[in-house]
Amino acid sequence: MVRQLFLPSEGGGSLRRFLAIRQHLFRDKWHDDRPIRGPITLFDFRRPDDVADLRESLLPAKSRRGGIFGGWRVSDDSVIGGFSSSVMEFHEGHETKGDNDKHTIAPPFLRWSGKLSTEINRHSHLARNITRSGFAAIFTPEFPLGAPLGNKYKALEICCRTDGRTYAVNLKVETYFPEDMYQGFISGTGQTPTADKATEKIPTDADDYGEHTQISVDEQADEQPILDVREHLKTRQKIISSQDPNNHPYHGHPPAGFQRLILPFKDFALTSRGRMRHTQRDLDGSVNIESIGFTLMDGNDGDFCFDLVSLRAVNIMGGEVVGTKEDDAREEEIAAQFNQQRSKNED
Repeated sequence: MVRQLFLPSEGGGSLRRFLAIRQHLFRDKWHDDRPIRGPITLFDFRRPDDVADLRESLLPAKSRRGGIFGGWRVSDDSVIGGFSSSVMEFHEGHETKGDNDKHTIAPPFLRWSGKLSTEINRHSHLARNITRSGFAAIFTPEFPLGAPLGNKYKALEICCRTDGRTYAVNLKVETYFPEDMYQGFISGTGQTPTADKATEKIPTDADDYGEHTQISVDEQADEQPILDVREHLKTRQKIISSQDPNNHPYHGHPPAGFQRLILPFKDFALTSRGRMRHTQRDLDGSVNIESIGFTLMDGNDGDFCFDLVSLRAVNIMGGEVVGTKEDDAREEEIAAQFNQQRSKNED
């Protein structure tokens, strides 16, 4: 019984979440000697353990394992007698066929949707002193003892698909004041589920990858000589993008049909009970994330939909997300091939 509580047989659980973060941090500490580290995954629905935690949260309350640390959960203004409502669903990843039998890939994701209403329920005793209404929120599971990122990461990466409305991003961090919350805002491009059609042009079969992307450095040099290694890297990266797991339509960040939003930690504002604190403390020092949440409170009545694939802590350099150590090794190999080819051409 105790084992099932902390290490569920179906996967997930607070203990696995605790170990995953600390194993990643420990591995980077001893094996990644770069001054700026690559990304660390906080939640990703392409990982079986994160899917198991979400499935557990979708069960009826009586069927859940329970425990000290909560799972995925939603909240809305019904707690103050309001009329807003929201639900969360898990959408399985799958491969489908689009128009003209072209293959597409849809990664698994969490869909949070509902209806926002700013109407105040004057007939409810809960709304006795309420002057404003209209909010809905979703919260991630808690990290046992927090996710101790320290000062090694500078931003939060969100791979999502929104309806174009403005959502607040809430970071609950370790602090002496339990009501403190760091808050930022995202506003998507208004992508709808029909945006999946944009992936129809992306080949997914192994044969398609080989047919369209297997271009040697020699062939490329014959087509158009490039004198700058940086330009070569950019061109080469486009050629191998379909083979690079970071740009894969399923495994990439973002995957096809979704967008990547970056929020620097220093841009988060300190709030308490939904109000800005008069004295601000920047979130750019020792970051220890306990949980993450999203809130819709834009004052507009109507339906909303927010799809989430993954959350990562990342570093930014030159306007780009710093990749893993394996990504750097891949670029060094490409640069070496380029230099060798240029030396041959000069001879």
